[in-house]
Amino acid sequence: MSTVLDKVKEVSVGNKSFYINGKPVFIYSGEIHYFRIPKKYWKDHLKSAKAAGLNTVSSYIPWNWHEYEEGKFDFTGKSHPQRDLVTFIELIKENGLYFSARVGPVSNAELVEEGIPKWLLKNNPDIYVQRKGFNNLPHALLLSYLNPKFHSYIKKWYDQILPIVSKEQIQEGGPIVLVQLCNEISMIHWLHKAYDENAYVSEKYQNFLRELYNDIASLNGVYGSHYQDFSEISQPKGEVTPQNLQIFFDWALFYRRYYATYFRFLADCAKAHSITVPLSANVPQFYDYDVRGRGVFSPMTTSIFRDFSVLTPLTVYGGAYQMRRLDFENFHDVVITTEVTKLLDKEAPTICAELQSGIMRDRPRLYPSDVELNIKSSVAHGLNGINCYMFSSGENISGFGAFGAYHDWQAPVGLDGKEKKDHFEPLKEWGQFIKKHSAALGGTKKINDTAIGFYVPYYATEYFTGPWASNLEGYRTYFFYDGIARLVQLAGYNYTFCDLLRLDKEELQSQESLCVFSLEFMDAATQTKLKEYVEAGGKLILGPKVPFMDLSGKECKILASALGLELGEKKEKEMILWKGKECFFEFPIQTFNGHKNKPLIKTVSGQSCVSYGRLGKGSFISYGFPMQHIFDYLVPMVQEWFHRLDIESILNIEPWDLQAVLRWNGETGFLFIFNYHDVDKEGVIEIRKNPTDLVKGKNKKWFSKRVHLKRRSGLVIPLKLQKDNIVEVRK
Repeated sequence: MSTVLDKVKEVSVGNKSFYINGKPVFIYSGEIHYFRIPKKYWKDHLKSAKAAGLNTVSSYIPWNWHEYEEGKFDFTGKSHPQRDLVTFIELIKENGLYFSARVGPVSNAELVEEGIPKWLLKNNPDIYVQRKGFNNLPHALLLSYLNPKFHSYIKKWYDQILPIVSKEQIQEGGPIVLVQLCNEISMIHWLHKAYDENAYVSEKYQNFLRELYNDIASLNGVYGSHYQDFSEISQPKGEVTPQNLQIFFDWALFYRRYYATYFRFLADCAKAHSITVPLSANVPQFYDYDVRGRGVFSPMTTSIFRDFSVLTPLTVYGGAYQMRRLDFENFHDVVITTEVTKLLDKEAPTICAELQSGIMRDRPRLYPSDVELNIKSSVAHGLNGINCYMFSSGENISGFGAFGAYHDWQAPVGLDGKEKKDHFEPLKEWGQFIKKHSAALGGTKKINDTAIGFYVPYYATEYFTGPWASNLEGYRTYFFYDGIARLVQLAGYNYTFCDLLRLDKEELQSQESLCVFSLEFMDAATQTKLKEYVEAGGKLILGPKVPFMDLSGKECKILASALGLELGEKKEKEMILWKGKECFFEFPIQTFNGHKNKPLIKTVSGQSCVSYGRLGKGSFISYGFPMQHIFDYLVPMVQEWFHRLDIESILNIEPWDLQAVLRWNGETGFLFIFNYHDVDKEGVIEIRKNPTDLVKGKNKKWFSKRVHLKRRSGLVIPLKLQKDNIVEVRK
């Protein structure tokens, strides 16, 4: 049977896009677990996938399901019809769909033992991380990712599954376009602060420090220690403080290498089996609180994957956007999580590996507006692929479900493959859009107005303990995540992220403006980099604290001295005056002395707490108080700072509490407009600059449109450049 897949010769990634036969494509996928669905319903589920407009389906291939006894494998359904993976892949191809194969070894997926065979765990207890007093839960495995014995068993599993996958790759005539290795690496570990205490890991840690410092004297100089040799050093114990932060941060960097080394091992196995389609990794990001999921940990957990592309370039990364209800209170979770994920690879596209089209439990209920907003918001901010999770309901075979047999997941397609829930419609509507615009959308990129400077030492805290670490985690959640990062978005400025440690001076200076959430500590090299950034003409917004020490707790005022920021007293119980009115902020408020810079805002007693100044060719604003969006007057305050630094936004939208994002590529693009409120809204959106030429120039209305948006909805407008204007592409 001939399908459109027969014409596909190659899938590749680069320039932040997917390409099939050299043409950009948007991957629109849905999760269908063949092992949870009676075989007689498989065809109906794939028909529903086609009806929704999906071009791809995705599934885990659980190790414990297919190697049901040690050394006994079934991929053709001899022992159970739902083990017939070969037929499932063939049906995918017959329906003209692509396949994203998630081959483990770990699946998670609410499977008992996360998809790892029970016999392996029973016979090899040494493959766990060693941590006294912690009991491994049936659904939460703490595996030692670098355990040599674990690796030997993974190879045996891969020796069975990867030849099947290799044979079914797109260039071989099969439907497979993407292979995910393992799943949500590190998730269970950081949730339990359970690092790997095995002796061979500690030895790798010592070698990592030897590579970092070269000689023991250099390490002792930084740590204030008296080691004679690297072999004497153990993984750090106890609580982190400002005085031992460098020790703990080096340890955090080691674990980024630890996890990257594990992924590289998996990738080498895949390469040995001739897997040439792009490889992907699923990043754990959202955290369940009650009926709301939040992404407040996503900067931390995503940073764990920071070294993956160093060892395995062109890896495709994607998280799991499971926020339950999406509205004005948490829409910025999508923005921040997407942008921090984009940091992981400069060339590979970014996806959402598990975009909420279902919820694991039956409460809270999922509604069509949640699904519509999630899809359009995620795509607006630069994703080039999404996988609807779950797309199909399922049911666990006895003994395999971590929560029993029930696995409905509020999926839009029922167990029989025919039942459709209400939120199937927004999936279908997006499918119709993708059918028409896949190539155009896949070739566009989000247009940004500014950049957020991401400083890894503030976030690499997944294994830190103690009051200081807890305060740091809370501070960055309230005053970065729900603070300045949200406020910049509300002020009308779309942004990208840049890794302050990893970017060299030239790359950093390519950003016209930079907003850096800064605390009292920052290493000397990064302080110098920011100083030189402003000197070369950069525009910097810095706060709520000015760094005055390095990661060892030693005085380091390189940036403060260069900017002329002399720290004054801290105000514990005093408001500030803005536009003649008292305004409340969380305490303490840092004030600035000296006359080199101009005070923009003062405390009630008349001391500067927001300072404007110039350095070399550039300019900066430093604010001295923590900002959390609890009052709307913070939005025009932030806008005022951006205007003061002459930072323009390409889009203008009225009223301010609507959102808009532009994706563009040369002469075509897509304008996304959002109403995250529970009431209908009217507004006007303008494009003020030619997005093809981002050089600063005079404002001009290149495009203007009045819109009416229903409650909690999003609008996507295809655009094209026509002479000296941007016009809407009519249907």
